[in-house]
Amino acid sequence: MYATLISGSRSLDGDTLAQRVLRAAGGLAAWGLRPGDVVAILMRNDFPVLEMTLAANRAGIVAVPLNWHANRDEIAFILEDCKARVLVAHTDLLKGVASAVPEACKVLEAASPPEIRQAYRLSDASCTANPGTVDYEGWLQASEPSTALPVAAPASLLYTSGTTGRPKGVQRANGTPELAAKFGLRVRLAHGQEIRPIRAVLTGPLYHSAPYVYALNSLRFGEVLVLQPRFDADDLLDLVERHRLSHMHVVPTMFSRLLDLPPARRAAFDTSTLSAVTHGAAMCPRDVKQAMIDWWGPVIIEYYAGTEIGVIATCTSEEWLSHPGTVGKAPEGVRIAIVDDEGHPVPIGDKGEILVHADVADLVTYHNRPEALTELRRGEWITLGDVGHLDADGFLWISDRKKDMVISGGVNILPAELEEEAMKLPEVRDCVAFGIADRDLGEVLVLVVEPHAGARVDLETMRATLKNRLGGLRCPRFLLSMPVLPREDSGKIARRKLKQQYIDSIAPSSAAA
Repeated sequence: MYATLISGSRSLDGDTLAQRVLRAAGGLAAWGLRPGDVVAILMRNDFPVLEMTLAANRAGIVAVPLNWHANRDEIAFILEDCKARVLVAHTDLLKGVASAVPEACKVLEAASPPEIRQAYRLSDASCTANPGTVDYEGWLQASEPSTALPVAAPASLLYTSGTTGRPKGVQRANGTPELAAKFGLRVRLAHGQEIRPIRAVLTGPLYHSAPYVYALNSLRFGEVLVLQPRFDADDLLDLVERHRLSHMHVVPTMFSRLLDLPPARRAAFDTSTLSAVTHGAAMCPRDVKQAMIDWWGPVIIEYYAGTEIGVIATCTSEEWLSHPGTVGKAPEGVRIAIVDDEGHPVPIGDKGEILVHADVADLVTYHNRPEALTELRRGEWITLGDVGHLDADGFLWISDRKKDMVISGGVNILPAELEEEAMKLPEVRDCVAFGIADRDLGEVLVLVVEPHAGARVDLETMRATLKNRLGGLRCPRFLLSMPVLPREDSGKIARRKLKQQYIDSIAPSSAAA
């Protein structure tokens, strides 16, 4: 039995969803798909994403959600890399990538429902059916329900965003049933899904691994799953009250947007039904998290994880309040170590590269690129490229990405140190720091701030304050203000995109100089 699925004014009860899943599994089998084959999904948050995933899981077929922000070439690469036999896509998203679909890949086209058309302001023209495709709903209704026994897929396959090159397919074998059960339990504990009942709302995009897994577990173990087509703070509070929701998965940006609502508006909604609000993906400012705990109570759960290795650390509200700023402790089956540049352990409290040892590490590889995993391995340990420290109680703090480290005048500088100080300034709502090349010092820091609405920003005074607190090298050489910082759908600030935009903007003046 599955949970009831809701989106906008539409709903599917668990029995109806189960029948649709069986029809989808039967339809895939009728098209000749067998265990190990791949179905790719290019859709926004909609019922068919979950129907096809559950159907594929039942038939031993691998479901691969695609980032619908990816360009045509990236989609073409993934479809070819995973040898997708079927692509399921929303009509408007298919228009931009139809020419990239391999000839051997069948296409199921799903019409965008009203709530998605409204949320993304889709035109009638963009939602006109594409030629040469098969209508998803018609195909589903014409398919005979599968009567085959469930078959486990040989491995899961999720593609990374490809910010530093071609997207990489993270492939994880199932392993033994005992190991799979331990891995699944860690995920559910990190997501608060061992707290019952589960009446959840999905706020993030289903192509991201964490929301994707969160949604599937909510369907399998919960009572209700509400899909929010696109995050909106006011709408989220309405959904919580209307459906008496208990669980959600968010990113820190969503907390900030919720806190931006006028106090009277926040107070107008009943959020007392919430029992497990999980966040991850990016570092959460301490004042933001404290404000959310003050508002919703000790129901906030944080986790630190990687697509490659799963959950690395978890933290309850009570643990965070006694260790402000931590992302938590390693769960059973996971160990954490902090090492210096030579790979030697550092003293407790000192910063270094975070290494992880997990019982699922040997089950993970990169699809068609097994050699790429060697970049992450440190003997029996794996690194995700993060810098942090452990305290005497075993709690972990994340400082920065090692690859984002700036070396200025021979001094190693973590941009997060500057960001942390900047966030203490009353006029700063959010910020991001990065390094750019400098002829004299090698690299210097750039800080871009997003001020609070209506705040007066004096960049020179701000820079002087930061210089006084951090010293000359750790102070930003260049300081800018933007009304809104660009973000990924995961909630993370688009640091590399912003850095490239800044470099491109100064290139003409640099050339002239």
